[in-house]
Amino acid sequence: MTNNLAPLWSATPTPFMEDGSLDQASIERLVERHINHSVAGLMVGGTCGEGPMMPLRQLSQLVSMIKKAAGDRLEIAVQVTDTSAAKVIENMRHIADAGADYHVIAAPWLVADFCNHDFIQRYFLEPLEQSTLPVGLYVRQAPPKMALDLACWLDFVGHPKVSLIKDSSGSLEYRQALADKKKELPHVTLLVGDEQAVIPSVAAGYDGGLMGTGILIARIIREGLNALQANDRLTADLWQERSNRLLHDIFRKDIGCWMSGLKYTLVQLGIFSTPYTHLTFPFNDQDRNRIDEALKREMAFLN
Repeated sequence: MTNNLAPLWSATPTPFMEDGSLDQASIERLVERHINHSVAGLMVGGTCGEGPMMPLRQLSQLVSMIKKAAGDRLEIAVQVTDTSAAKVIENMRHIADAGADYHVIAAPWLVADFCNHDFIQRYFLEPLEQSTLPVGLYVRQAPPKMALDLACWLDFVGHPKVSLIKDSSGSLEYRQALADKKKELPHVTLLVGDEQAVIPSVAAGYDGGLMGTGILIARIIREGLNALQANDRLTADLWQERSNRLLHDIFRKDIGCWMSGLKYTLVQLGIFSTPYTHLTFPFNDQDRNRIDEALKREMAFLN
C-alpha cells in the first residue's frame, strides 16, 4: 500500500455569510486548506455541505466557485440526490455545466411505501444511463420502508458509469461485501464515509476515506495510514483513536452539536468567516471551552 493508493477526500462543509449567501473568501481558504492537507478531492453539497438545504442555483454557484479556486488541483464530486429520477437528471445537467467531475447519487430524499423495488431501480438506473460524468454512489442503509438493500447497492456498484463509492453504512456486513466487490472492479475508488473507521476500512480493502471532517482530521488520519502502510496496525489504530477523540470534543460524544461545533471550529481556525448553518444544533459555553482546549492540543495537525 502506498499513499497514492489511500486517497483522502473531504465531504466539505459549505461557508455561508450571515444572510445565507455563499462566502467567497472562505471558499478560497477552504480550497487551499484541503490542498495543503493533501486532500485529493471534495464532495460538495452532501449532508455535511448542507446541499439538501440549498437551492439548485446556489449549489451550482458553489461548484463553480470551488472549481475556479481549485482548478485541476482537486477532483470535485457533487451530490445530485433528489426525490425522483427526473429531478436527479435535471440536477446532473446543472451541476455538470458548473464544472463538476463526478455526480454523486444517494438514496432519495423520500421515505414512502411507493419507494419500492421498481421505483429504486428507476431512481438510480435512469440517471446512471444519462449522466455525462462518472458517477459516485453514496451508500447508506435505507429506512425500512425503502426497498434499497445491500443487494441493490452491489448491483448498482457494478454499473459501468460508477467509478466512486462513499460507504457511510457503518455496517460490517456492507464493508465486507463492498470490499469483495471492489476486487472485481479495480477502476472503482472505494472510500469509507465513517471518519471514525478509516483505518479498519482501509485495512479491510478500501482505497481510502471520504470524510465529512476531512477539513479537520486529514493530517491525523494520514499519519494513521502511513503507519498502516508500514504494517504497524497498532500505531495506525492509535492515530484513529486520536482523531476520534478530537471529533468527540468538537461534536460531543453523542454528536449532539454536530454542525454547530464544526462551524464554530472552522471560524476559530480562521477558515470560515461565520458559523452560519441551515441546521439547528445546540451549542453552549461548555462546548466552546471543550473545543478550544482540543484545538490547542492538536494545533500541530490543524495548522
